[in-house]
Amino acid sequence: MGPVDTIKVKQRKIFCEGDSRSSLGHPRVYLDIGDSGDVDCPYCGRRYILEEDESKDDRPQP
Repeated sequence: MGPVDTIKVKQRKIFCEGDSRSSLGHPRVYLDIGDSGDVDCPYCGRRYILEEDESKDDRPQP
């Protein structure tokens, strides 16, 4: 397996569906970036990192 992609995002709630441009896609999964500031997709291993300009206080309230 090749290197894992790392993607910077601006929101804590995101989704991943793998590489939709090839046959390496997977079912869409919704991910929530917690206090650690990152999350890995359980299907493809992509790592999503929250950009530093968002603070914990700016999270949307349920």
